[in-house]
Amino acid sequence: MAPAHHTGSSRLVPSKKAKRQKQCRRKSTLMTKACEFSKMCDADVCLGIRLRETGQVYFFSADASGFWAFLSSQLNSYYPTPKLVTDRDLEVI
Repeated sequence: MAPAHHTGSSRLVPSKKAKRQKQCRRKSTLMTKACEFSKMCDADVCLGIRLRETGQVYFFSADASGFWAFLSSQLNSYYPTPKLVTDRDLEVI
C-alpha cells in the first residue's frame, strides 16, 4: 500500500507571520473578487472585513450609484481608522 500523503504544513501551529500573510492574501483575494463581480455583473458591491484580534476594519466599495455611501460615513468615527478601498484602487480586468 502506498504511503498517505500529507497535504498540510509540517508545522501544527503556524507562526504569527505566516498567519498574517495568509490573512492578507485572502483579504486581497476577496476584494479582487468583489471588484470583478461588480464589473462583470454591473452591480454595486460593498465588502466589510473586521479582524477580531486587532479590531482593524477593511472596507471595500464598488459603488457607482452611491447606494453604500452611508456606511463609509458611519465608519469614519470608528477606531482604529478603517482602511477604505474602492474599485479604482484595484487594477482588475
